[in-house]
Amino acid sequence: MIYILKFIAAWLLPPGLFILLAALLTCLLFRRRAGRVRYLALALTLLLYLCSTTLGARLLALPLEHAYPQQQPSQAQLIVVLGGGSVGGVPDGAQQGGLGAYGATRLLTAARLAKQHGLPVLITGGQVFADGASEALVSARILRDLGLPDAQIIVEPQARTTQENAGYTAALCRELGYERVLLVTSALHMPRSKYFFERYLGTQGITLYTYPCDYTLNPESPFSLRRLVPQSGALEISCNALHEYVGIIGGRLR
Repeated sequence: MIYILKFIAAWLLPPGLFILLAALLTCLLFRRRAGRVRYLALALTLLLYLCSTTLGARLLALPLEHAYPQQQPSQAQLIVVLGGGSVGGVPDGAQQGGLGAYGATRLLTAARLAKQHGLPVLITGGQVFADGASEALVSARILRDLGLPDAQIIVEPQARTTQENAGYTAALCRELGYERVLLVTSALHMPRSKYFFERYLGTQGITLYTYPCDYTLNPESPFSLRRLVPQSGALEISCNALHEYVGIIGGRLR
């Protein structure tokens, strides 16, 4: 019974509701023989449906998420963790400002690795939007609360993009003498991050290792009809994957 209720709810709530409305509009356009616009409406409806299903999300995201393995942290001298979004003006104990889900997962992974291997952590990420917070400063505060000493925390609070993350990190590594770096970021974000970091760190002769985390999909899950049902989570994964593809293409064009 619970699966039937979830199936019905999936079509009564976005994005399922929007897909149904788009499908009805498309049918109306075909009945009225509305020229080429009906084919455009059909294509957009199918695209929205595909991106809203786990099937579509897997097609887009899995090649990115599993492009690089988790390499051994023991090979590195420094952990670099990328920010993943922040929220300003919200309480966090006696302080203000919090991390988004992506940033929090990345930071937790970095904290675990730092404690297990005794490595310093470089947090890179500034305040991107006016309603946000400085990701590096918030992250440093959280690392201290988790028991990591100041001697293991390096803060880079200026970067606003992945390219700037790489550029500022390369400058700090050159200044502090680090030659082997372990990059921690979301698996979906790793291909684009690795491209920029290899570009900037490579010019300094710095070796880069990867440690993707924050995976969104199980690559071994068996097929089920649930993959064909629209879900807001699947649409979010698809949109994030498309964002990464556009970022990779844009970075290579530049």
